[in-house]
Amino acid sequence: MHYLRLLILFFITHVAIAQPDSPALSQDPVFTTILKRRLKFPRQAEWASRYNRIFAEFTVDDKGRVQAISILNHSVEGDYVGFESTIIAALKKLPSLNLRYTGSYILPVAFILVDYRQKDKQFIPEEKLYVQDLAGRVVLDEIKVFGNNVNSRERIQSAEAY
Repeated sequence: MHYLRLLILFFITHVAIAQPDSPALSQDPVFTTILKRRLKFPRQAEWASRYNRIFAEFTVDDKGRVQAISILNHSVEGDYVGFESTIIAALKKLPSLNLRYTGSYILPVAFILVDYRQKDKQFIPEEKLYVQDLAGRVVLDEIKVFGNNVNSRERIQSAEAY
């Protein structure tokens, strides 16, 4: 009986101390809707048939502004075809966010290339984050941006061929 009382007391104490998790930034409609609208597959990457997964790091300051934007897996090719500049520009244009989102984040963005000449085959990037990259940052849900390397006329012709 004594153990049962201790167990109940222990349970009540933990419930009282536990605080609800703050809502995830990935679930915020303002953040996700605006960011998805502003992230477009770079035309240069489509022409070069490039695809990639980019990990952008940023912080939300105590005024809700997105600050200190950087790319964790920076590459010359990713910068050349426009992946990195597209993400940085989209993050810079975000409006101020709710103050409950103050903190450091990592945003994975997958630029997926669809080839309509190969029965809509998707080329999905395989880049990954490593544990040392996390360092106290919250990893957000991945945003997928689709592009294709075929113009409209080629797309119609390939659809008619099958």
